[in-house]
Amino acid sequence: MKYLLSFLLFVLALPASAQKLDQLDAISNYFSEYVDDERFTAVYVSGKMFELFKDADLNLEEMDEKEIAAIRNVVQDIQGIRVLHTDITPDRFYREAKERISTDAYELLFKVRTQDGQNVEAFIQDENAVVNELFLLVGADDTFAMLSFVGRIDISKLGELQRALE
Repeated sequence: MKYLLSFLLFVLALPASAQKLDQLDAISNYFSEYVDDERFTAVYVSGKMFELFKDADLNLEEMDEKEIAAIRNVVQDIQGIRVLHTDITPDRFYREAKERISTDAYELLFKVRTQDGQNVEAFIQDENAVVNELFLLVGADDTFAMLSFVGRIDISKLGELQRALE
């Protein structure tokens, strides 16, 4: 009986944990559907690229070591960047993205709607001043774009970066 109860609790917890994993990255499912679609420009930068940047011995002549260290601190925990863009039936793709992507797990940072029909929305998912995802959705008569930055971005490190670049 004890094992049956444990098993039932485990099974009941699975949908909740699977749902949480789905919500960790707003663009993943949408991106995977359109990444090979010729109507889209698709960009994916993996976390490995940022690891390579972190470990690289960069010789950036215009930047001092403090600036380079601040950049490395910010990018070291980025797990990936995904971008989708199209100018083919952009309004259709914008409406589809709005319907399919649940933003319930996100906080709206800003929303802009212009008189000429452009829409820009930025969402964030964070915990204790650490950003887990920054998600941007753009829709207009002539363009549709989705951008997602996933990883652990410490807001205090962004402040350090800003001070180093001043």
